[in-house]
Amino acid sequence: MSTLHKQAMEAVLQAASHDIVGTLQERGVTDKHSEEGDLAVLDVAILHAYRIFIRICEENGLEVDAGHFADMANDLADEVMQDEE
Repeated sequence: MSTLHKQAMEAVLQAASHDIVGTLQERGVTDKHSEEGDLAVLDVAILHAYRIFIRICEENGLEVDAGHFADMANDLADEVMQDEE
């Protein structure tokens, strides 16, 4: 991974960490390692992935299609699960 990619990833992770804290507070979750905490982290991760998807589409003149994003994410999840088995 290039230095630029590492810096970009670090920036995304910092933004996600900030959003996770806010989401936990909004939901009244005090234990971030609880099931509710896990769900908050997953929600933030999915939201950040969708925001990146939107930006990439916009930058490349593509139509933003939430259904396509969901289908691609589902396909990726299936592939990852198969790789783990």
